[in-house]
Amino acid sequence: MNGIAKIVSRPHAISSVLGAVAALVLTVGHLQAATALRIGSAQQSIASIPVVVAIQQKLFEAEGIKAEIVDFDGGGPAVQALAGGGIDLCVCAGDHALRLASRGLGGAVLVALLDKHPYSLLAPAASPASDLASLRGKAVGITSPGSLTDNTLRFMIRKLGLNPDTDFEIIAAGTGASMRAAIERGSVVAGMFTTPDVQADMATGKYKFVADFRDLDYMALDLIAVGSWLKANDATAHAVARAIVKAEKLIQTDPKVVEAAVHERFPALTPELVVSVAHDAAEKSISHDGRAEVSGFDTALEMLRVADPSVKELSYSDVVAVRYLP
Repeated sequence: MNGIAKIVSRPHAISSVLGAVAALVLTVGHLQAATALRIGSAQQSIASIPVVVAIQQKLFEAEGIKAEIVDFDGGGPAVQALAGGGIDLCVCAGDHALRLASRGLGGAVLVALLDKHPYSLLAPAASPASDLASLRGKAVGITSPGSLTDNTLRFMIRKLGLNPDTDFEIIAAGTGASMRAAIERGSVVAGMFTTPDVQADMATGKYKFVADFRDLDYMALDLIAVGSWLKANDATAHAVARAIVKAEKLIQTDPKVVEAAVHERFPALTPELVVSVAHDAAEKSISHDGRAEVSGFDTALEMLRVADPSVKELSYSDVVAVRYLP
């Protein structure tokens, strides 16, 4: 009986060992299969919140993706890194997808992030400026040349019947703290700010609105890609879109999820401002389904072509890659 027992136990032991080895192989295989994804961000704006939520809530991980955010000081350098292959995707203005598409680089909006224009033009509270026209002959700050802030300012100046190159001095002053520093030292008299800087600066009582563009339907900030990356990474593109759209839906239904992402992205904000910014993100700014609005696309294209006439007339389907959306 003892001999028989030994014979019976050996297959069981071998089976257990093989099972453990198989589990280890599957685990190692899963780790090796995780796709590294570098997502550039034109700046630390509210547009990156869906990406942060997708990371925090392990939505990327569930798709076999290990994502990281790389911050840039403005859309210009971020899109240069995208076109050069230094990053895979970019949280950048839809303008950049339009420019890339116009130049034959297949620029595409993979997932819409913001449905509204994200910027406001702020000046010190004591400034005599009352609107954009009142700044004629003055230096005004944008984030970087060719950025959404640059295109917007040029478009709005031309709508006033003025020339942005001769009637204003447009200066690249960076984002957030850099823009504030430029205003404080007098390099510019007003500057373009986005969430959460708008809320934080206005809460101090030291700034006022000169122009507020945040109610404007606009293909503002999106997750964009170049055509060569999409062609080489079709499955990853679908996976990214699924994860981001799930994050956007969570943002609409769970305030604590949004607040956690806002706190991580903007750790210097007070608890009160975290709640305010999270509410603005969920209620006013962030796309509900990842689909760029046609009206926002039309406004973005019109604005960009006024600022840069070399940009070709493009159709919605030329730029918005809805085929990847779940």
